Amino acid sequence: MTSDSSDWAALDDGPAGLIADSLLAHDVADYLRFRSMCRTWRRCSADPRAHDGLDRRFHPRRWVLLQERLGTPNNRCFFNSSTGKCIQVDLPELRDHYLLAHTPEGLLVLVQQLPQLGNVRLLNPLTRHIIELPPLTTLLPQEKHHVLSHDNIRYFKAWGSGIANDDSSVVLCFYSLSLLGVAKPGDVCWTLVEFDNRLRTSPLMFAGRFYYFSIDGFMVLEMSPRGPPRIEEVAWLDMPVSTRSTSHLVDNAGELMMVHRVSSTEGVKTRWRYDTYRVDLGTRTLVPVNSFGGGRALFLGMDCSLSVPVGIFPSGSISSDTIYLRFFEERAEIEASSEGSIGSDTIQLADRSIEPDKFNLDGFVPQPHTLADCLSLSEKVLLFVDN
Repeated sequence: MTSDSSDWAALDDGPAGLIADSLLAHDVADYLRFRSMCRTWRRCSADPRAHDGLDRRFHPRRWVLLQERLGTPNNRCFFNSSTGKCIQVDLPELRDHYLLAHTPEGLLVLVQQLPQLGNVRLLNPLTRHIIELPPLTTLLPQEKHHVLSHDNIRYFKAWGSGIANDDSSVVLCFYSLSLLGVAKPGDVCWTLVEFDNRLRTSPLMFAGRFYYFSIDGFMVLEMSPRGPPRIEEVAWLDMPVSTRSTSHLVDNAGELMMVHRVSSTEGVKTRWRYDTYRVDLGTRTLVPVNSFGGGRALFLGMDCSLSVPVGIFPSGSISSDTIYLRFFEERAEIEASSEGSIGSDTIQLADRSIEPDKFNLDGFVPQPHTLADCLSLSEKVLLFVDN
């Protein structure tokens, strides 16, 4: 260790503790780097594993898991939606678990790979803290346990899951199966909550509350210390809805928004229109908007979405107030349903115009159309968390 680094290590608990607190408030990844530097700094900062796994201070809130695998099946890339940086983390837990979803807190929803799908767990990919939850068998009635097989794992995607605003309960959502459960660590079974999923919608945990759209309106799951969880209407839907449309809930930098996709048929071709709304919880209304505000763009998928500031990417790589449709599987669905009639990559909010794929004589124009494309142009940082 050099003399300069020795001087830093000699910081007493007061200044070092203040630095640790500041780093933790900003990003748990920076906090873990700080703790890994030397024994003195570890001693003056709280060990995440000594605290409850539901403690929000240690959740990697800004880090989003990407689908791409890096080298080995357990080596995964996480993207920081505020800075554009990436970290690479080895997750040995994936060897014997299925990965079902990523929560807004940055936790991973896992289920054991047993002869039948087993216990549900939440994994903090950076601190490696595991939250034990009841098995899936307690969420389904006995006569439906036959669906808990490896062949049906695609139906158990848990987008919309997360930690409730009581800071002690976990919401588990399998929207395609009409299953919504609530449990606390240590519970022996899930509490089943009935809800209507006749509309195709991507639900969202926003500020600790589960939101989704139904025929009846914009709905929320309310937690009560004096009774079971219940579904309530939180806003009116002042627009036509049908089972042919889809609704995508978006956390746009702390603002709740909705993207409504409506289809129309022109001969044998299917056309799509994307309308954007801000959800005003105070007035219980949906307010049409033509901007994501603050120079942001949206990567949109059928199950989830990601709002990012355009400034974290190289200049000109993505545009503000634009929806990019190649996030997860939405692009594939559009092409299949339209029989190749459109090649929509982006939607401009100002006029709802659709920009098709662009090609030149040398091949594909270097314009990113997926989040992975953008990341290939951005700075990448490797982080190996000390176990």
